Amino acid sequence: MNLKNRQPLFFILVGFLLTQPVESFSQPKEKSPQLSKVEIIGNKNFSSRKIKEWLDLKKKQPTSQEIVQERCKSLLAKIQSEGYYFSKIDSINFNYNTDSSRVALILFLQEGSVPKVKDFIIQGLEDRKIISRLRTRKGREFYSDVLEIDIAEIMDYYENTGYPFCEVKITKFKMNENADSAELSLTLEVNSGKEIRIDEIKILGNEETKPYVILRELPFASGEIYEQRKMDKIPSILLNTGFFKWVNEPYIEVEQTTNRNRLIIELAEKNHNQFDGVVGYNPGSANTKGFVTGLLDFRFGNLFGTGRQIDAFWERRSQDTQELKFGYTEPWLGGFPLSVGFGFEQIIQDTSYIQREVALDLRYAINSNVAITTGISNRSISPDSLGALLFNVSRSTALNLRVGAAFNTLSDPINPESGVRYFTGFEWSRKTFDDTLSGANSSGSFNLKRLSVDFENYFSLFRWQVLALGLHGREVTSDEAVISITDMYRFGGTKSLRGYREEQFRGSRIAWGNLEYRYLIGGPSRLFAFLDFGYYFREEILNSNKSKTDDFKIGYGFGMRIDTKLGYFGLDYGLGEGDSFSNGKIHIRLVNEF
Repeated sequence: MNLKNRQPLFFILVGFLLTQPVESFSQPKEKSPQLSKVEIIGNKNFSSRKIKEWLDLKKKQPTSQEIVQERCKSLLAKIQSEGYYFSKIDSINFNYNTDSSRVALILFLQEGSVPKVKDFIIQGLEDRKIISRLRTRKGREFYSDVLEIDIAEIMDYYENTGYPFCEVKITKFKMNENADSAELSLTLEVNSGKEIRIDEIKILGNEETKPYVILRELPFASGEIYEQRKMDKIPSILLNTGFFKWVNEPYIEVEQTTNRNRLIIELAEKNHNQFDGVVGYNPGSANTKGFVTGLLDFRFGNLFGTGRQIDAFWERRSQDTQELKFGYTEPWLGGFPLSVGFGFEQIIQDTSYIQREVALDLRYAINSNVAITTGISNRSISPDSLGALLFNVSRSTALNLRVGAAFNTLSDPINPESGVRYFTGFEWSRKTFDDTLSGANSSGSFNLKRLSVDFENYFSLFRWQVLALGLHGREVTSDEAVISITDMYRFGGTKSLRGYREEQFRGSRIAWGNLEYRYLIGGPSRLFAFLDFGYYFREEILNSNKSKTDDFKIGYGFGMRIDTKLGYFGLDYGLGEGDSFSNGKIHIRLVNEF
């Protein structure tokens, strides 16, 4: 059973309290009079303002005795929902003016009192420890919503200890009122049902994905006792693998002939391979021509239904900057939730240097939400003569060791409505350099430290509306006098600060944030408006002097993500500081699964 889908467990029948005798004067049959005044008499625990708000009668609006009586029934329902089950309206006076065009109401109210629990008995409760967690107790005031929470607490306890078919019934519910107070006698009957142990897990809908690939992702195995909290996690866990379009809530099927308990998981696979293409245009200025940027990203996922993955990536960030990456991931090494990744990356930066890196990365999933990462890589920098002279770029190699931690509770990996995604990482590098190319005839080594933080939070505002907040930070420190241009971070463009050119800014300390107001239009599709902000700081040697540079930038714009027959289409239009509408940066993206 799923607590989220439970219907209310009981209703307190107080209908007889809603129909009370009402004194009134005959009202002319002509046009309804306007309400001039409402006066409440007899209220002690609720303010006249609150009662008038619940009554919902507006001054200067036409009214009638029928409307007033209906509103009074709603008023009593509100008061009784606050625990005053014996509240009633003694009478209502309708006072008309001489021509009956206006009417003033006087409402005489008896609030009564909140009943106290005289007797509270729970029959069939095997573990008496659960009683200490209940808030409905003998001698306390009784509230129906608290009792419903307590019943849900009992059912939660049983559902998470192997009894998903537990039932809780109210077998006695008796309230009495005397002159001074009200009392309640209450009896619950608990029927735990049969203990369920999962004898078999059956997957329906997987055509290519091997069953063991799905089973290893589950937070339990065959033979374990049923726990509802683990069942609730199954859809999000499997969706976050990226292999499936949808996953239904799992359910238990009991085979009558063998009395075996089978857990059924129904799902639908999606295409496992993905092509991601981005085209951007940066308009020119008075002295420069506009140019096109682009990105091609291929992911061959879930190879042969085993969860293995190959990645190939190419990006033209600016006129003279390109990046190329290849990667392979082997999941669940040795039957443990340990993924191993091998990667190669090459960056041609502004025709001033070439950076190459070979990496080995490990990721261990502690549970479905938390993972730790570590890795080792070797990075080399090969400058050309112009880069060595103008930017003081040295030929160098670096051994890098890194660790990190990730936390993910997103409701959906593509278009989340709620949840958090967080990552923090630390990298230590030992860098060896050689300055002979620049004519300095020096060499040596030093240490670098890098810290990175990425945080995303999604808030569901109203139906179909989501507020997305992202905060990101990077910092590198070094034994050097100043950080080399090759070790600085670069940002700007579609992945960080929209409204600016790709990698327009650089610094040894950078930060950026993204705020989006999203309107979801079904599935992975959405419309959004965004506000981005960024900061950078760097120190560098200019004319033999140390110079510090820092600045804060803002970008804004709008965009869309639409699921089409051709693929997942994206459009971003961003403006930076001082940009006119015609100078906006346009990024078009198409993600196709095949």
